[in-house]
Amino acid sequence: MDKYYLKSKGFTLVELVITILLLGIVSVVALPKFFNINDYQTRAAYDEVASAVRYAQKLAVSSGCEVQVDIAGGGYALQQHSTSCTTGLFTTISNHPVTSNHISGLSLFSTPTNFIFDAMGRSSAAATITVGINSFHVIAETGTVDAL
Repeated sequence: MDKYYLKSKGFTLVELVITILLLGIVSVVALPKFFNINDYQTRAAYDEVASAVRYAQKLAVSSGCEVQVDIAGGGYALQQHSTSCTTGLFTTISNHPVTSNHISGLSLFSTPTNFIFDAMGRSSAAATITVGINSFHVIAETGTVDAL
């Protein structure tokens, strides 16, 4: 038998360590240039606000009570009348999963906006909400939230 036939084939420990070291350097230096966390945060905020507005419209229909959407200062709030469905001041909904949120670190909303969904799901006013570079529309006649 040939004396080289029994020699195992593979990488040496030095070659493996150098390869792992080079991959580590590339991942620390090059990969962050491909990803911008602000783009992901802005898109997540857009999706969150659009979902909250849709939720407000559905809540108004299901409860039969008006729901106010208040968007200002980089945050939003969903509110209902404090005493009955038609009277009292609007107060923030406290027993629902989507109640109020301030999205920190991002300047998201172009102008303060508020509107009310009635028991039929219609909006008191048409609205365009801009989050970052994305916008969605609330159609007054139907209350439809037109978001991509």
